[in-house]
Amino acid sequence: MQAEEVDLKTSARHWTEAAKKVRGLVKDVYTRAHVVDKPVAWAMMSMVNEIFVAMDVQPVYPENYAGLCATKRVGDPFIQRAEADGFSDVTCSYARIGLGYTGLWKDSGQIPDFAPDGGMAKPVMLIGSSLACDTRYKWFQAFSRYLDVPCYNFDLPMPPPGRPRRAGVLMHYLDYALAQYRGLIEFMEKTLGKKMDWDKLDEVVRRSQESNEYWYKSYILAATADPCPMPAEDALNCFVPAFFMSGTVEALDFYRDLYREVKERVDKKIGIIPEEKYRLIWGGGLPPWHTMDIFNHVQERGAIFVYQMSYQPFAPVEIPDSLKDPLLRMVLMRSVPAGIRVAQDSGMSESMNINNFSYNSPMFFVEPFRAQGVVMSMLRSCRGTSIGQLHQKRLLEKRSIVPVLVLESDMCDVRDHSEADWKRNLDAFFETLEARRQAQ
Repeated sequence: MQAEEVDLKTSARHWTEAAKKVRGLVKDVYTRAHVVDKPVAWAMMSMVNEIFVAMDVQPVYPENYAGLCATKRVGDPFIQRAEADGFSDVTCSYARIGLGYTGLWKDSGQIPDFAPDGGMAKPVMLIGSSLACDTRYKWFQAFSRYLDVPCYNFDLPMPPPGRPRRAGVLMHYLDYALAQYRGLIEFMEKTLGKKMDWDKLDEVVRRSQESNEYWYKSYILAATADPCPMPAEDALNCFVPAFFMSGTVEALDFYRDLYREVKERVDKKIGIIPEEKYRLIWGGGLPPWHTMDIFNHVQERGAIFVYQMSYQPFAPVEIPDSLKDPLLRMVLMRSVPAGIRVAQDSGMSESMNINNFSYNSPMFFVEPFRAQGVVMSMLRSCRGTSIGQLHQKRLLEKRSIVPVLVLESDMCDVRDHSEADWKRNLDAFFETLEARRQAQ
């Protein structure tokens, strides 16, 4: 099967039809925000898109837009504008692109003419959260100052693994997350002058739950199959509907089609490269969106990333159909606050299997996915996805036989990326893999 022809030399090839559709879905989101008669909200990736769908709000996600700008190699003017306003060059580059975007918009009174897909339409509200990243509260508060738009931040804590198993603690976290969701809905009701349609939210959340199950099955099936039918670079496209369109009919259709395609490729033994010399895991850290063609270089060396840990689906949770509270269903489905589901896994500190794994360590993916190496992406401006990587590297080297490579870069700021260094380090890594392969 032929890979997709790409427009930019910096893009990765896409091998599945599903991955090729994502660009059109993304473009439609930004275009629609300019033309539909719906209020627009700028939001963090915080697992509340179902609420937007139920309240008939058009969400726009600055994180996703920053990645698009990086892919198009137009992020630098936004980054420079943000830094001119005093934002540090180690502040999240997603945030710097978004802040620079609003700064340039404020300067001229109009969306910068070089902004991809017509730019982000002006919102009537800003929704931030504390989930995972360290810039979120202040980032959206800064947006509010640039745009003079009301902002609401809600808190979703990430408890240490094991703590929620203590008596009474789990319910405390669940109650807290529910209260935060209810506070968000109250803010939106007040801002929009309309009430939540709880029956519609229930329908949307159930649709989202079904989408997640197809997404999960697709990723696990692809990672365990031999040959691998969908590489990590495709998976790094296919997460977009789950994170930024959850609860929509389009997202459900997308993941149904993705599962059918992956299963068909598995049944027909359609792989990506003629011979999988090396099966690898992308062991955390966001990829360099501005230089995704590095994945092409990896494939040319006979290697394939069979799984990526940057954006993972949630393991499906059995929720009784009789549960009528859609907010509680959202909390249970997403394991929010993050860490609760992992903490409940009885085998967390012992051997894991693919249906009961920790999302925090690539060590538990090596054996079930038959990986021969792990590559991590350490990002200068993203502590949320880079923290703990050196610890995980030491654990892997101590408890497994696979070599580990840590590459340094940034997901959007191309100034912090050296393609030559990456290729040199990857080539040395492949020499290690080949030496081990010959010794077997």
